[in-house]
Amino acid sequence: MKTKLLLGSLLVLIVLFSGCIQEVTKEQPKEELAGEILNIGKAIPEGWNYTVTQNFIGEVIPASGYGKIMTQNSEEMSIPHGLWKPVAIVNFTNPNEEFEYYQGMKHPSLRLYFYHVTEKKEIMEIINKEIIYSWCIPIYFDETKKYVIVTSPCYINNGIFTEEAINYYSPLEKSLKEYFDKFK
Repeated sequence: MKTKLLLGSLLVLIVLFSGCIQEVTKEQPKEELAGEILNIGKAIPEGWNYTVTQNFIGEVIPASGYGKIMTQNSEEMSIPHGLWKPVAIVNFTNPNEEFEYYQGMKHPSLRLYFYHVTEKKEIMEIINKEIIYSWCIPIYFDETKKYVIVTSPCYINNGIFTEEAINYYSPLEKSLKEYFDKFK
């Protein structure tokens, strides 16, 4: 009887303790994003939308008033092959344009991964090593004083590089590179 009571008490303590751990995890502070991420909406051409995903739970509206910063559990984030979770991910889509692909119509799109600039050397080494793989390899996109920005061919127009797809994507790339130059 004492054994059952002891096991029951132990089970209750485990349940309570695990609940406390989950609550602490949810309340962990988020990293403050720098202006080049928070105000990125000012740089995108007309017709493009964007979302910023950061590794914490909750939602905020960027200071610029453009777009939305969405957050999700870091285990749900897809990342280029060989890299780790970034500080933030920015997804761009243009729902107003479509290009034809053998599997159907697709919208122009881009996904950027922001890493601390202090990780640049390691990221560049990984980019050089991952070149041997054929899909979702990391590629250098740009950098600022605070971030190294990475993407992957599979995250540019869903990996579609027809002339039509590139024509829709190119103005976004040009605009973003000009925007990031202001933060160097």
